[in-house]
Amino acid sequence: MEDFYQIFEDIILPGKKVLATIINVKGSAYKREGSLMVFSEDGKQAGSLSAGCLETDLALRAEEVMETEKPMMVQYDLFAEDDLGWGQGAGCNGAIDILLEPVSNKLQADLIHLKELLVRESPVLCLKSLEHLGEYIFLSKVEKPFGIWSGSIPASHLNVKSGISSDLQIFLHTYLPKPRLFVFGAGPDVQPLVNLAADTGFFVYVCDWRESFCTKDNFPKAERLILGDPKEIMKQITFTPNDFAAIMTHHFQKDREILSVLLSENIKYLGILGPKERTKRLLYGENIPDWISAPIGVPIGAKGSAEIAVSIVAEMIEVWRKFIRASTELVWTPQN
Repeated sequence: MEDFYQIFEDIILPGKKVLATIINVKGSAYKREGSLMVFSEDGKQAGSLSAGCLETDLALRAEEVMETEKPMMVQYDLFAEDDLGWGQGAGCNGAIDILLEPVSNKLQADLIHLKELLVRESPVLCLKSLEHLGEYIFLSKVEKPFGIWSGSIPASHLNVKSGISSDLQIFLHTYLPKPRLFVFGAGPDVQPLVNLAADTGFFVYVCDWRESFCTKDNFPKAERLILGDPKEIMKQITFTPNDFAAIMTHHFQKDREILSVLLSENIKYLGILGPKERTKRLLYGENIPDWISAPIGVPIGAKGSAEIAVSIVAEMIEVWRKFIRASTELVWTPQN
């Protein structure tokens, strides 16, 4: 999902660091605009911007940025199929512009605040000035802008698709909250799903009535465990339009009770484990709504819990990416 979550723990550590951001891609590339990476003075790296062909040179550039404490723009030509260009024979048929910024105390504090807003389910638009390197501003609908910015802040329609604005020398990227996945059921077959979904970028909540199943030992990567019968569990959850849910209890009556609540919720994705005929019975013989995935997951002929987990996560990623691609324009009005 969002690279920011992968690098956050490293960027708040003490010591000099450089934040690398892909700001423009022409043609094909391994990663797209908005991808992030962090270089630390001890040589540690977090995240990636390529399949490994750029990081060695970027590390050298990052050392220079740490020494000068001045941002830098770098372009890599990956069109070449020989070793004469920076593609080093990659032949990826693309060119990448990367912005390297020293992580000052101010930038570090602003990134921490960015994380706080995302945890509160608030998307944040980031602008980086390409005319005055080192200037940036974060725009949120719930708080005043924060960052380092001279001049006026654009307050009209902004294309929030990651990249360089066509009429402004500004790079834009929208940071979105992590999608939440609520898994109803804590049986052994759920463990691969929880692990894979968490590794892929979901906040995973495991919900079950069985204390011996719903434990941190069984689900170490779960963001939260919610114990109780379906009615008790639902009282503890406030769903949002960006939430995902998977019903996997293997208990017919409890599945029906959970489904009856989720049918009235506005969520991004709902998948139900089991054959289509079983889901129809859960719905008292009614037709399955088009927005419900039943049986859950991409039909890849999966067998066993690990393969089923792959099919489910693949389907959820597809749903999430379609949503991201559809969210291309938004009006941002900075708070005064």
